[in-house]
Amino acid sequence: MSAASAAAGAEVDRRLNDVLRALPGRPQMLGDAALDRCLRMAEFEGADPGPMHCQWQKARYVSFDGNLRETAQSWYSALDRQQWAGSPAPLPPDSGYTAERYEYIDAETQDYLIITMVRDSVSVPLLDNEQRREGFQETRREHQEFGSRKAAEQALTDGRRIAEITLIRTYYSESDRPRPPY
Repeated sequence: MSAASAAAGAEVDRRLNDVLRALPGRPQMLGDAALDRCLRMAEFEGADPGPMHCQWQKARYVSFDGNLRETAQSWYSALDRQQWAGSPAPLPPDSGYTAERYEYIDAETQDYLIITMVRDSVSVPLLDNEQRREGFQETRREHQEFGSRKAAEQALTDGRRIAEITLIRTYYSESDRPRPPY
């Protein structure tokens, strides 16, 4: 499992860098976060626990200029040219967040890409690399939190926008790969 994890981690880094190079508008890197974990559906009412799967989840945090929606659309077009099939993942209308979120999948690799863009400091809690799934037991193999939250807050104060660009790759699975959110 360690060799598979190392290979997947390196591939996620490479793919995230490819994504960043493809995005128009020159987003500026603020930091990153990483999570290597294994998940198993928890036992429920005496039933055996479900199959296990392990995944790398890495995020790059960037700042950018411009209108949130226009930038989201230009990034959507750029990623479409890179063979990422995506769609908006709207936030609840009463959430109070000023943000855009898009989810993408690479049909060939089954990698997931989630981009969350925020316009103000009220929406910063959305920049959380840990996509969670209820009812699963989690074993963390590696974890690195985003350590540049102050830089993100300063970028927002300076009138820039912030995006979390997260790529998720399953590198071990005892069954079909689960679909987001996870």
